[in-house]
Amino acid sequence: MNCYACDHAAVNACRRCAKPYCDDHGNAQYCAECLKPASALPSFNLYRGALLALLVGTGVAIVLLVRPPGETKGASPVVVGRTAPSPTASGRTAEATIAAETPETTPSPDNATATPVANVTPTPTEAPYDVYFVQSGDNLFSIAEKFLPPGDDLKKYTDAVVALNGLSSDQVLSVGQKLLLPKHR
Repeated sequence: MNCYACDHAAVNACRRCAKPYCDDHGNAQYCAECLKPASALPSFNLYRGALLALLVGTGVAIVLLVRPPGETKGASPVVVGRTAPSPTASGRTAEATIAAETPETTPSPDNATATPVANVTPTPTEAPYDVYFVQSGDNLFSIAEKFLPPGDDLKKYTDAVVALNGLSSDQVLSVGQKLLLPKHR
């Protein structure tokens, strides 16, 4: 086998590119081509890939700066601290509210300016449903009869309990199971 660069007999093969070379065209591990400084640089494809990744990242950053996450197109905006109204069995809407927290301010002893204090008092909230734990002998209709609002239909109220709890109408209830019951207003 001859050297890749001349007609001398090859004494070794390059560990990087596997070209055979003689003593004049390489050292103990690499051929003369792989020892050139240009061969030590990353390939052109690596540079091209890094540039593409940089351009894509820049594009994503610009989109996020122009349209921040959380902005909606045509949909109602998300309000922190409130939930959207949901329909109940009787066609009315129930809205769950979350307590609003207002920090108190007290003057600091060393100066007359007010500084916020970590004491926060939440406002009371009302849940849009009652909680009931199933007892021995209960079924969906007997529970619905106990909590049926005056003037409501038993079947519609039972369907509302089933929908609120993600149950099926023929599902057997277990003792101690937690059920959410729509409140009557």
